[in-house]
Amino acid sequence: MTQKSTSMKAQERLTNTLLYVLLIGMAVVWLVPFIIIALTSVRSMGDLISNGVFAWPKEFVFANFERAWNIGNFSTYFRNSLILIILKVPLGIVIASLAAFPLAKMQFRFSGFIFVFFLIGLAIPVHVTLTPLLVMMKQLGIQGTLAALIPPYVVFGLPFQIFVMRGFFRTVPSELLEAARLDGATEWGNFWRILMPLSAPALATLFIIDALSTWNELLMALVLISSNESRTVPVGLLQFQGQFSSQYTQLMAGVLISITPIILLYVFLQRYMVAGLTAGALKE
Repeated sequence: MTQKSTSMKAQERLTNTLLYVLLIGMAVVWLVPFIIIALTSVRSMGDLISNGVFAWPKEFVFANFERAWNIGNFSTYFRNSLILIILKVPLGIVIASLAAFPLAKMQFRFSGFIFVFFLIGLAIPVHVTLTPLLVMMKQLGIQGTLAALIPPYVVFGLPFQIFVMRGFFRTVPSELLEAARLDGATEWGNFWRILMPLSAPALATLFIIDALSTWNELLMALVLISSNESRTVPVGLLQFQGQFSSQYTQLMAGVLISITPIILLYVFLQRYMVAGLTAGALKE
């Protein structure tokens, strides 16, 4: 019996060792592009051309970040992207929560059909909507401004947000809401005072995902924004690369600058990610 137990422990240690080796290998593969960007951003152009991408920098040129910030006009691009996140992300999450509440906690006809109708939005490719969106924004008189991005950004984010919030709301016991109704609470009160505070993990998850997608979105911003003063960070990076195509060190510095805010956001809120995404994984 002791020999069998020892064999099982040895097999378990071997399995854990192989698992750790696999995870470390995957982490290295995932980190290699980021490491290359970081090393390229702090080296001179001559060093990059002479020694290649994978060589260690002969000297660290941190002035690349200052040049990238000034030449790339990142102060304007960051401001525009932050304005979009501040306006769009909370608005989209509130609208999705208001739609998910009755779908999760109220019984009415065609609720399942309405939910499926929302989910169909996940299957609609963005590319087929660009021309209609451009025409609509021109008719509204907001084409070329940041305001032209808010409606499509909100609409295309709703299907996934409704899916997540509906799943999370279903995990909240209905008895809790019923007890609040007996105490005189309205449906509006149940939504704001009970469901929303309890949904902090799901809300944080959606905030991270939505902020990330809004910050990185390129196609709509490229089509709907025409003025340099209204460009977002991805469009600004594209313009930067076209104008300074030979200055790869400054371009990589600009890329590193552009992804830093989202990385920091994820670091501070990542503990909510798993809880928010798995909260709705219950059998109906």
